[in-house]
Amino acid sequence: MSFLRNKWILIALLTLCWAIATSFLAGYYYLQYNDLSAKVRGVIISASLGIDYGNGSGIIWHNETRMNAGSTLLNLTKLVAHVNYTKSLSGASIDAIDGVSNSYPSWWMWWSSSTNGWVLGSVACDRYVVGENETLLWYFQDITTYPPTPPP
Repeated sequence: MSFLRNKWILIALLTLCWAIATSFLAGYYYLQYNDLSAKVRGVIISASLGIDYGNGSGIIWHNETRMNAGSTLLNLTKLVAHVNYTKSLSGASIDAIDGVSNSYPSWWMWWSSSTNGWVLGSVACDRYVVGENETLLWYFQDITTYPPTPPP
């Protein structure tokens, strides 16, 4: 009988130690998350976004648009234009910007400025996090050939 009693005491002590350890670990990560969240929440960045409607009027620039750090290209676009989009498992796809709708063979494509020129966006616009002082472009263009031609 003594053996069974000792076994249950040992199990109770191990369970208590496990509960205390996991509680401290959960508390630690909760505090770390809140600290990081507070640091990022107040950070404002700026980026430039161009929109080329494909009608020959050129690029309309929205320079130094201010937004919260961690904002996506979709968030930035919604700040400067009226956007219709569709969400899917692979991310959001733009259906129209300021009333200009996708219609084959022209489609909205996004581009990022680099030292080597324009680079075609590789992920959905709601998955791309905008960086400080970044320059991005929405280009309504013919997509019959892939990859599409970079903006001028």
